[in-house]
Amino acid sequence: MDRPRVLREGRRHRRVLGGTTFLLPLLSSACIPAQGPSGWPCTVAERNPVSAMATALRDLFGNALVPQGAAWPVTHPVAGSLARWAVPLTVSVPFAVREYAHGRS
Repeated sequence: MDRPRVLREGRRHRRVLGGTTFLLPLLSSACIPAQGPSGWPCTVAERNPVSAMATALRDLFGNALVPQGAAWPVTHPVAGSLARWAVPLTVSVPFAVREYAHGRS
C-alpha cells in the first residue's frame, strides 16, 4: 500500500528544513569572522538572520564588533532582528486570524 502524498511530502520538507537549520548557524557571523576573507561566505554571513541575531545579542551585552561598510542588518543588529520577525508576522497574522474566524483549517 502506498503512503499518502502528504506523508511523503512532509518527510521531504523535514529533510530540506533540517539541512537548512543545520547550515544557517554555520554560515553566520557566529562561526565566520566578519573581518575574514572576502567572498561568498562573508556575503552570506552578513545577510544571514542568525548573524543579525548573534550581533544583536553581542550589541545588547556590549561587545559587538561592527566592520566598516557592512550590510545594514550587521550595522543595525537589533533593528534588523526585530524587522526580520515583525514584517512576516505583520503580513501573516491577519490572514491567519481571518482563516481562523471563518473556521477553515
